[in-house]
Amino acid sequence: MFTGIRREAVDFLIGLRLNNNETYYREHLEVYEKEIRIPMRELNEALTPVIHTLDPDLDTRPVSVIARLRRDTRFTKDKAPFRDHVWMGWRYPGERRSEGFHMYWGFGPDWMGWGCGSYGTDRPLMDAFRQRILTAPDQVRDVFRAEGFPDRYTVGGEAYQKMKVPESVPEDLRELYRLKYLEVGHNGTEAEWALMQSPEFVQQMIHEINAMTPLLRLMKELRKGGDRVTPMEAPKPEAPLQEERSGKIVVRSADEFEF
Repeated sequence: MFTGIRREAVDFLIGLRLNNNETYYREHLEVYEKEIRIPMRELNEALTPVIHTLDPDLDTRPVSVIARLRRDTRFTKDKAPFRDHVWMGWRYPGERRSEGFHMYWGFGPDWMGWGCGSYGTDRPLMDAFRQRILTAPDQVRDVFRAEGFPDRYTVGGEAYQKMKVPESVPEDLRELYRLKYLEVGHNGTEAEWALMQSPEFVQQMIHEINAMTPLLRLMKELRKGGDRVTPMEAPKPEAPLQEERSGKIVVRSADEFEF
């Protein structure tokens, strides 16, 4: 049963940020297991029924949901062996971290939050999303105006700077139309940080999953071919995608959020 994530978990991550090495990790392994891994497994278990109500195909096995603390540094310039943050992500079985439209929750020494999105260019999905904007703009609006969504979630994602937007696209949807990928996120407040230390945080997360459900279901429909379109013309990126930052919720890179 999830009883909360205590201050000791944050203290461990602060220490790991300052001492990112095998010695610190091994000396504090019991703290990591007790204060982070076990509570995260309990939180995932508590959320599994509502996640399966959202979509029974989503993978809720702990081994697939809880991200590893140890980094794969084989192909990175940063050779720090551990991340200084932890997170959980719900996706479909067999789907790589760079694919699909995922839901996540996580925290680090100086941030906590949740959201959903694609964290890299997903051209087929976004072409279908653009087509839906053209054919059913009110449906797209309804998704982003769902109860509990507009006042709490920040919409982000890198946009094509030179994409020609059809005149028929409504003014309020033009920025969404230009996106290479879509992500939405919420930064935890001080009150939510405090709530995370108690069992009541489960109900908070259930509320948030319900708020994200319309968007998640729309993107699943589009991924499965809900709008089959001919890819639209857009310029090739001139440089590697740069991360979009909104407050303290940042997707640092695909490597940072590896399972």
